[in-house]
Amino acid sequence: METVLENLSRFAEVLAVAHSPWAADWDDAEVSRAFQWARYLEQLSRRLEGAGCAGARAAVRQRLQERRRLRPRAPPELPRYRALLFEELGRGGELLCGALLHNPAASAPAFHRAAAWYRSAGSGGGSAALSASLGRAVRVKAATRLLRCAWGSEPAGGVVSETGGQILRERLEERLRAAGGELPERQAAAACEELLRRAFPGGGEEEEEGGEAFQPLAALLLAEGVEGGGGGEARARTLDWLLGDGRALAALGRALPCSQLAALSARSPPFARRYLRLLQRWGRALRYDAARAEWAPPSAEGPSWRRLLEHFAALWRGPPPAREAAESALRGLKAEDGDFEVPGVSVWTDLLLALTR
Repeated sequence: METVLENLSRFAEVLAVAHSPWAADWDDAEVSRAFQWARYLEQLSRRLEGAGCAGARAAVRQRLQERRRLRPRAPPELPRYRALLFEELGRGGELLCGALLHNPAASAPAFHRAAAWYRSAGSGGGSAALSASLGRAVRVKAATRLLRCAWGSEPAGGVVSETGGQILRERLEERLRAAGGELPERQAAAACEELLRRAFPGGGEEEEEGGEAFQPLAALLLAEGVEGGGGGEARARTLDWLLGDGRALAALGRALPCSQLAALSARSPPFARRYLRLLQRWGRALRYDAARAEWAPPSAEGPSWRRLLEHFAALWRGPPPAREAAESALRGLKAEDGDFEVPGVSVWTDLLLALTR
């Protein structure tokens, strides 16, 4: 078991390198070794799916889940390193090729080997959809780059953001449709999670300046509906992933305009609860600086008092459900702190004073 887990960790490192600038140094021999690791993963998956392997399958799944709960810290030189999902064991080639084709730094041997893998997978009868997905991946990548150039020049929630949300929805729906075909439901769910994690890295991984990267996600979650009545499951999957990934939620809270976060809170009670817990965590981290007569974060990277006030002010001005939840949370926290009415003692008192004056 330990040997298997060690090998899975090695492939996770290979995958992280495939996402990194170091993939520019891969020659033919190193590319071949990377694909050997991918084949090992697929062979392991087939063995675990065999008759009489239920115990081993359950043990590997449990150990991988334990590793993910521990959230191993990525090495500084490999920010995309992460523990593997059990459902990804049968997708070693697809994961490796996806990383290389999305990496502009990948060497020519690595790129051509990944493209050849997609072509050979597509010529093999049951996996023709993989070949078609290669062309779509290129088109989506190009469209996304164009949209990101335009996001900086339009207000949040504009037409460009809506288009980004539609592209995200379509990509998620492709993964979900696979659940009715070649991929079992659990694998399709893992594929959706991988797509979202790659598109919206969250806290400890690569993060873009501003909220541009998160605009498609906000547009998808705030969409009233889509043509043909679809999109509901894609939105539900996206929300489940967001609420289950604390780093992504924190990154979303830092990146998006407060008005969009208030709108999401009014739309989704589960999001509102998690968002308010995030704001409470930020507030509890502030310390009162008596010399400057203001609340200060423990580090320069932490959310400031002014930013925290902006978040609560947007909820206060928002639809009744958002305001009521925010006011109830603040009054409860103020009571827990001693229900003081003078400034400088409780951050919750000071927030309420600022909001009600």
